[in-house]
Parts: sequence; C-alpha cells; structure tokens
Amino acid sequence: MTRRGIAAALYISCIVLSASAAFADGEVKNLKAYEYRTSGTPWRCTVYDPMTGKMKGKIYYDGEGVLNKVERFDEMGGQTEAAFYDAKRHLKMGPDNWAAMRWYYQDSVLRLRVSYDALGKPIERLFFSESGKLIGRQYRDDENVNPYVNAAMYRMLGANNMGYYDPSESRDSVTRLADE
Repeated sequence: MTRRGIAAALYISCIVLSASAAFADGEVKNLKAYEYRTSGTPWRCTVYDPMTGKMKGKIYYDGEGVLNKVERFDEMGGQTEAAFYDAKRHLKMGPDNWAAMRWYYQDSVLRLRVSYDALGKPIERLFFSESGKLIGRQYRDDENVNPYVNAAMYRMLGANNMGYYDPSESRDSVTRLADE
C-alpha cells in the first residue's frame, strides 16, 4: 500500500471512530487508578470524579484481591467515611476496634466524628467546636451520660442524626463505587 493509501485509510478510520464516539450512549462515571502488588493482585484503587478530577474514594484490597476497606472523600478533600469489609462485603471490625467511621464537616471544619461496630451501632461520638477543637466525647456504654447535655450538643451541631450506620446501604454504595 502506498503512503497515500495509508493516509487515506487512517483518515477514514479517524472519521469512523470519532463518529461512533459522538453517538455513544454511555457516560464515564469514575476514573480509576489501580496499584498492584508484585503478585499481580490489586492493592489499592483510587477513584476520581471524571468531571472535576477530584478524588472520590480509595478502595483497598487484601492479599487475595478481595475488597477490604473503603474510604470516601468530599469535594473539599475531607474524609467522610471509612469502613472495613469481609469477603462477602459485610462490615467487619478493623484493627482499631471499629468497623466504620463517619466524619461530618461544617464550612470545611470537622464538627462530628462517629465510629460504629460491625452491626452499625455507634461506639463513640466525638464533638468538635467551630474551630475544630475536641469539645465532647460520648461512648456507647457510658452510664454517666446526661441526656439534656446530649440534646443540647446535637442542637448546637446542627442536629445531625447519628443513630446508626446502615450496613446494607453502605455495602450497596461500596459496590457502586467499586464496580462503576
């Protein structure tokens, strides 16, 4: 084939590819960057928003390539959720004796952090001031909890309902993040 023929074939293939891409009916939901172990199994996957390029989350895998931990981030880069999972994608207790943790921010300042057990029940709540300093701590088994103080604290922090961590909702959300 001559140079002219090769150039014509390339030109036609570019037109066909661009026309087929213009009428594609899918959309890019996430951009992923995988890191692999020397054995070839995935170690970590960082998920980015395709429109903004900002990190949405990190997915960690164990030595056999099974999902182990998920971390989520907000648009400002603050971590909003972390959870440990077993092979069936159910919550499991992590090395620091919590299965899931959520962070809540107000104007980019951490205001509330809650850790949960494998059943989705809160273990510990940490309350932070407008400047980000720790101002209160509440444990699940604390016998000396004053309900009036807790109610005032919830109102002060914008009445965030931190009752339970829904393991099934979280598992579905993780599946979407990992599989998109």
